[in-house]
Amino acid sequence: MQPLDGADLRVVAALQVNGRATWDRIGRVLREPTRNVARRAGRLMESGVLSVIGLVDDRRLDSALLRVRCRPGSAVEVGTALAELPQTRSVTLLSGPVDCAAELSAADDTLVDLLLRDIPAIDGVLGSTAYPALKYFSTPLDWHLGVLTPQEAEGLREQWHAPPERSPRPGEEPSADDERIIAAVVTDGRATHAEVALAAGISESTARRRLDALLRRGVLRIRAEIEPACLGLPAEAVLWLRVAGDEVDAVGRALAARPEVRFAMAVAGDHQLVAQVALPGRPELYEFLREIGGLPGIMAVETAMMLRTFKRAFLIKRDCRVERWAGPVG
Repeated sequence: MQPLDGADLRVVAALQVNGRATWDRIGRVLREPTRNVARRAGRLMESGVLSVIGLVDDRRLDSALLRVRCRPGSAVEVGTALAELPQTRSVTLLSGPVDCAAELSAADDTLVDLLLRDIPAIDGVLGSTAYPALKYFSTPLDWHLGVLTPQEAEGLREQWHAPPERSPRPGEEPSADDERIIAAVVTDGRATHAEVALAAGISESTARRRLDALLRRGVLRIRAEIEPACLGLPAEAVLWLRVAGDEVDAVGRALAARPEVRFAMAVAGDHQLVAQVALPGRPELYEFLREIGGLPGIMAVETAMMLRTFKRAFLIKRDCRVERWAGPVG
């Protein structure tokens, strides 16, 4: 698919800031007719290029990054099989000695079974290394296109866009009604309060109040998901960094502040940080690597180009389009 034009990019950027904003509100902020905003967004969503979904921040689940080595000629089949697992948040085919990378999200006991039994049993898997996530400095939820002015972005934000509160403590887990609300919004982040109320079997006013509370607490977050290639950023890479222990936090924060970085996290293992970047081309990637190489504490950077994406944000992908929803669990 060709990169989107400027007007489409601005609509996508608005939905990245607030995926539940009304078309009228987006139109007023962008100074575009409401019907044009609705037409552009509707076309992108109907074609599968753009999805607005809800993601659950469940601290009962653990995250880990997985690097998988495959039997020659089997990487695509292994990547497809990994994408089918409901516990994989993302799966990508990589250049270099590691063939596939996946982000896992599962309860601790399930994660152990995945790593020791289920994934090694996939035909074509020769070996894998897991890197438990220790801290997220940024996530794709925080990554926005830089095409809106600060004033436009502020005009789209809701109160629940403030940094989310801590995840629910014991006794504050979502109720049965909350779980039904979450289920309605997970697959359609733009579901109306009336649609959420119908799905949850509650009144519209209750649906509005409880959904707003879930968003404000950070239990549920809304994401506009679209492939970076559709945004003119086809050069994607995963960076595995070895960093001196006392500099990990500073380097992680420096990476998270860069507009090219879609996510950055600290991990346990023989690397201390992992980041994923998206840029217009390989020359820009080279310059990015040259610039971050000078950060204090970085001892080595291993760069793997992303060759094919099988899954992002629990969405199974084909080219720039969503093939089908496959998760999340928990």
